[in-house]
Amino acid sequence: MASTFPIRALRWLRRHRAGRIVCTRPAHVFCPGGAISFTFDDFPRSALTAGGAILEKYGCRGTYYTALNLAGTRDVLGPMFEPGDICAAHQQGHEIACHTFRHVNCARAGVREIAADIADNEAALAALIPGYAPVNFAYPYGELSLRAKRALAPRFWSCRGISEGLNFGMVDLAELRVARIHASDYNAGAFRLLVDRAVDAGGWLIFYTHDVADAPSPFGCTPEQLEEIVSYAAVRASVLPVCDVVARLGLAEAAPASSAHRQQDARM
Repeated sequence: MASTFPIRALRWLRRHRAGRIVCTRPAHVFCPGGAISFTFDDFPRSALTAGGAILEKYGCRGTYYTALNLAGTRDVLGPMFEPGDICAAHQQGHEIACHTFRHVNCARAGVREIAADIADNEAALAALIPGYAPVNFAYPYGELSLRAKRALAPRFWSCRGISEGLNFGMVDLAELRVARIHASDYNAGAFRLLVDRAVDAGGWLIFYTHDVADAPSPFGCTPEQLEEIVSYAAVRASVLPVCDVVARLGLAEAAPASSAHRQQDARM
């Protein structure tokens, strides 16, 4: 009897490709002078203690896509955030965004499982910052399906993937494009050109990384590398958290009113 594995794998691959190709929340992006966002996935502690400090040095703030179930753990990224780091980052003006609760693979999980996991994350976050609800999302592992995109697009102001590119002109708010900062393939000149391109095109450039350490993981960068990019971007363009860029573009209206209101109140 032939194995069903190849058939299942093919079906999953089709769903995965459809999620990448089909635009589920089209929006027009034009940021005069360019906009730059620095984002951190999973929230290793070093992303705040080192990365956050660098951003603040230049008067900037970042976005931390956080899966609350990772609090107090340790993995290849080093020590993960502690509950107090969430409060500290928020008080310092950084954005706390959603990354599911258990770091769920959204290409494999069903819509109900994803929704329940996000609800758990929001409840855990609200317990730390009363009245706060995240309004932006990033897919764990950068994995997504068309079903997941369709379910999450109306729930958040934006959803971010890991496909590389500059956001300008017509974009999909359900899968914003990025430029990764990894120590292994770091190229300062190329990053400066990306910033210049965003400025010239009136685009939105979203950088992402994980840990920020002298000996980073394969998914992170060094403090020197991050500061080199931040210092250049801060001179050339507006450096803002994701929530501030979406709001300035006038694209936040599609988010659930209750979530938008709760986050606005929490940030005041």
